[in-house]
Amino acid sequence: MMGFELDDSLKTYNPGKESHRTVLWLKERPFRAAAVCLGVLCVVLLTGIIIVAGQHNHAAVEQPTPSCNLIGEQVQLGTICNLTDLRREQTRNKNVTKEKDQLRITCTNLIQEQDFFGTSNKYLTKEMNQLQTINNNLTQERDLLQTSNNNLSEEMYQLQTINNNLTQERDLLQTSNKYLTKEMNQLQTINNNLTQERDLLQTSNNNLSEEMYQLQTINNNVTLERDQLKELQRLSDGGGCLVGWQPHGGSCYFLSAEKKSWMASRKDCQDKEADLVIIHSEEEQNFINIFGWVRSVWIGLHDMESESEWKWVDGSPMNLSLWNPGEPNNDWNEDCAELMPESKTWNDLPCSLERHWVCKQQILLK
Repeated sequence: MMGFELDDSLKTYNPGKESHRTVLWLKERPFRAAAVCLGVLCVVLLTGIIIVAGQHNHAAVEQPTPSCNLIGEQVQLGTICNLTDLRREQTRNKNVTKEKDQLRITCTNLIQEQDFFGTSNKYLTKEMNQLQTINNNLTQERDLLQTSNNNLSEEMYQLQTINNNLTQERDLLQTSNKYLTKEMNQLQTINNNLTQERDLLQTSNNNLSEEMYQLQTINNNVTLERDQLKELQRLSDGGGCLVGWQPHGGSCYFLSAEKKSWMASRKDCQDKEADLVIIHSEEEQNFINIFGWVRSVWIGLHDMESESEWKWVDGSPMNLSLWNPGEPNNDWNEDCAELMPESKTWNDLPCSLERHWVCKQQILLK
């Protein structure tokens, strides 16, 4: 029987080197089952050989043949022991012993190999667990990637929809841009025409400005002549006032025949080179009452700049107070004053109401 020898790569196995262990695991895998079966068979054969060898030795000792007893049998039977059979038996025993030693060596090698495979199996089990853990992690990552892929697919679909909508909008905008370009060209043409018209109008305006300047010169001359005529009228009137104006105390007074707001009334007086009447005494107010007869008239008194701070139109403060009892009350935002001839007193009113008015002008003596 031939002895079983371990492969040199198996005898030099180093579990500390992971790369070599992986190669060895790939190399051992096909022979693991065969090695286990061979070990079991070796044990069975060794047991059988030991039993057979024991029985054979026991029979050789306890059952001597007539030819093996050299002392007694030589005398009685006179035969000679067959030394050839004894040598043959000894040779057989040596062969059995040799085979037993070889089987023992083989069994020892198989036990060492079994221990090696057991150690290798531990490392393989540990690696299998690590690989299982890696596989679980990879499975989780795969699931996460699958979920992420689904989300990305949904986003891609949404982006595709948005892209389609944007493409449609782009096409509409391109069409609109064509129409707008056409309109812009038309507007450019119109603008060019308007520019030409503007230049013509500018030329016409320059001509009109020249004419206006000439007319202004003429108007200044007419105004000068009018002032001269007014001065002649004052001198011809004897009192120094224009026709329609009443002289009193060195001033001229004008009573309107129509009604206007306080501001419009004052503007009419200013156009006549006068202003709304300023009353400095009761005697002057009595003159205006008679002059105005029974009509309520605007006078040049207001508090539009500061509430309850009444001033005359020339900026002077109100030194004389001839208010009607309970006035001024400012019930309806009343910032302008009127003269009521019936009571010969003043009353505050909203400036937007319409009343007759009295203008006052200083007499210019020469």
